[in-house]
Amino acid sequence: MPNVQEVLDRARAACGQGTVYWAGAGGARADTDSPTTPLAVGRLWPSLPPADQAEFGPIAQAAGLDVHNPALVVCACDCSGFVCWALGFGRRTTPAPFTDAAGWIFTDSIWNDAMGDGVRFQRRERAAPGALVVYRKPPMGERFGHVALVTEVDAAGKATRVIDCSAANFRNAPFDAIQVTRPEAFERQPESVYAWCRSVG
Repeated sequence: MPNVQEVLDRARAACGQGTVYWAGAGGARADTDSPTTPLAVGRLWPSLPPADQAEFGPIAQAAGLDVHNPALVVCACDCSGFVCWALGFGRRTTPAPFTDAAGWIFTDSIWNDAMGDGVRFQRRERAAPGALVVYRKPPMGERFGHVALVTEVDAAGKATRVIDCSAANFRNAPFDAIQVTRPEAFERQPESVYAWCRSVG
C-alpha cells in the first residue's frame, strides 16, 4: 500500500516526458516506469472524426508531430490512466462498483463510487494532498469527465494545485499532457468532488 508521498512522487516523476493526451490510453499496468501507452497515432489519425482532426491537427503540428506519418508512435495517456498508475494499480480489473461493466476505472466510475458506496474511492468534504478531485461527464459541453491528484490545499481545505493528464495541458509548450496546474477545470464544474483512494496509506 503506497503512502501519500510515494503517490505524489510517482505522479511528479511522470511530468516532463512529452506525454500526448489520448482518451482511453495509459495506466494499463502499475509495475511500469511510466503511465503511458505507445500509441500508433500515425495509423489512427485517418480514422479520427474530421472535427477532432481539425481541433488537434494544429496542436500536433505545433508540437512537432507529423500525424500524417504512418510510422508515428507517441507515448500517450489520459487522466484516469494516469491517476490509477500513480495510485499503484492498473485501470482495468474485475468488474466492481468502482468500474464499468467491463472492469474499466474511469472518471464516471470514480465519481459514482465516491458519491455512492465508496468501495475504493471515498468522498471527502475537504481536499488533502494525495486526494483526488473528480467530476463525471457533464450532461452538456465536455465530452469526458476529468480527474486529478491534489498536490496542495489552502486552509479551507480547497485544492490549490493538482497534477493531471489533460488535452488542455498539451495545447501549448512544453506540450506535455501531464503537468502540475491550478484546479480551474474542477472549479468550473459544480459536480466536482474530492475523493480518497482507500489503497493509499
